[in-house]
Amino acid sequence: MTPIFKCLTCKKDIERSTKSFWVKKGHLLCSTCLDKIENEKK
Repeated sequence: MTPIFKCLTCKKDIERSTKSFWVKKGHLLCSTCLDKIENEKK
């Protein structure tokens, strides 16, 4: 079972692997917030 974490920005519940949690040092984002940040960079 995949653990549930909170998105750093919007606090929405997201499923991510524990490995990705440690790789990102706990700074996990949902796909919506990640897309928004990437679009702002362009």
